[in-house]
Amino acid sequence: MNARLTRRILRGFTLIELLVVVSIIALLISILLPSLRSARDQAKASVCLANMKRLGTGIALYLNESRDKLPPFRLKNHPLEPSPEEYVNEYGRRKPRWQWFIAGATGPVISPLPFDGPFGDSDIGEGGQSGRRMTNNYFLCPSLHGEHEFDIRNGAYGYNYQYLGNSRTDTLGTSYDNFPVGADRLRAASQTVLFADSRGAGPRHGKHSYTLDPPRLATEANATHFGPGESDVSDGADPLLYAYSPAETRHQKRAMVAYLDSHAEPMRLADLGYGLEGGMAVPTDPQSARSMLATNRLWNGRGYDEIADGSEE
Repeated sequence: MNARLTRRILRGFTLIELLVVVSIIALLISILLPSLRSARDQAKASVCLANMKRLGTGIALYLNESRDKLPPFRLKNHPLEPSPEEYVNEYGRRKPRWQWFIAGATGPVISPLPFDGPFGDSDIGEGGQSGRRMTNNYFLCPSLHGEHEFDIRNGAYGYNYQYLGNSRTDTLGTSYDNFPVGADRLRAASQTVLFADSRGAGPRHGKHSYTLDPPRLATEANATHFGPGESDVSDGADPLLYAYSPAETRHQKRAMVAYLDSHAEPMRLADLGYGLEGGMAVPTDPQSARSMLATNRLWNGRGYDEIADGSEE
C-alpha cells in the first residue's frame, strides 16, 4: 500500500473531506431516487395491467358458459322474473357482485370460510362468511392503499355495468334495466371498455367503485343514474360532482383498462371520452350543457356515440 495513503488512513479524514463525501452521496441519492420511484410505479402498473388481462380472460370464459351473455354487475334476485327468490351462487354468496361471476378464471374473490347457510358481504374489513375483505390478488390494485384497498364494494376495479350488465330495475320496475346483454349485440369488442381502475364517489378514491360509470349517462340503455348515490359521497364533497364513479388514473395519470376482446392498456381520461373540468372527470347527463364534452364511443359496444358524436361514423 502506498505509504502516503497509509498515513492518511491512520490520520483520518478532515471535516471538510467528510462533508464532501456526504454531499456526493446525497447528490447520487437525489439522482437515483426518481428513477427508483419511477421503476417502482411502473412495476405496480404492470401488475395492475396483468390483473386487467386476467379479468378479461375471466369474462371470456364466463361467456362460453353462459351462452354469450355478459354477467350482471350484481344479482340480488333469481333471474327468472318475476321472482322474489334471493339469488345465491355456487359458493353460497348471497346477492353476488360481478367479481363472483368470473371465478372460473380467477378463483373466488373472497375465500369463503365454512358456513351453514348463504352469506352476504355486509361486514366491512372482514373476510370469509359475511365479509367484504377481498382475498384474491387479481382484484387488488398495488397502487391503491387505505381503507378501501380490500373492499369488494369500494375496491380497485369497476365494471362497465350500464352497457354490459345493469341488473337494476329502475326504469320499469318489473324488468332489468339492461340485463342480460348478449355479446353478439356488441359490434366493436376491441373498442368496448369492460373493466378499469375505478374511483368511486370521492375526489380521491371513494365508495361504490365496483360500478364503473361511462362519461355520459347511458339513458339509451335505460340507465337512470350513475353508480354511487349521494349517501356514498365523501364528507364535504359536492354530490353533483361525486355521486359518480369514473375511471381513476392511478398509474402515471392513466387508468388501466380491459376491453371486451380481452386486451388491456393504460388510458387517459380524455381518451376514454370523459368530460373534464380542471383535469377531473365530471358526470354528464345527455340533457346537460356538458353533453357535448363527453362521449360513450368506447363504452356502448358500437364504436360510436350518436348522442354525443352525432351520426354514425
